Amino acid sequence: MQIRDALRSDLPAVRKVAIESYVDKFAEFNTPENMEAFLTTTYSESAFENEFDEPGSKLLVACEGDLIVGFVRLRTSREVEEKLGASTLELQRLYIATGWQGRSIGHTLMEEALRYAQKIQVDWMWLGVWEKNFGAQRFYARYGFERFGEHTFWMGDDPQVDWLLKKKLR
Repeated sequence: MQIRDALRSDLPAVRKVAIESYVDKFAEFNTPENMEAFLTTTYSESAFENEFDEPGSKLLVACEGDLIVGFVRLRTSREVEEKLGASTLELQRLYIATGWQGRSIGHTLMEEALRYAQKIQVDWMWLGVWEKNFGAQRFYARYGFERFGEHTFWMGDDPQVDWLLKKKLR
């Protein structure tokens, strides 16, 4: 497996992994209408293109040969500046393709994300995780992430609670 910076030409495959993973993990907890509303806006082709071009954004892909089997999206944002200061990096998404879980791909992507955060010398890495996504919470806890707040995440017209997790890097 290889981890590399994503290319614009990777976006359709990254989007496919995102949609399949998201549906696989969350469809049973949400109405079809809310899933469709979320996927057609947040996971549209144009949304992925805009995110790719966003200043302060980093997209890493995990590849098995020519196949993209996972990715992590990192970005700078000011959302938690009031709580953590200005020196932060958000881990916005870490997804593994359906059928590829359990092969340490998530671990490898997390390690690369942490190396990148140290390279750009931020004090904190942070993320939001759904309050009912217990597997992801356990995964992030293994890397030392701790809860420091929460925010509302809109799934269509359904307000859901995301826990905010942080990890001190420097």
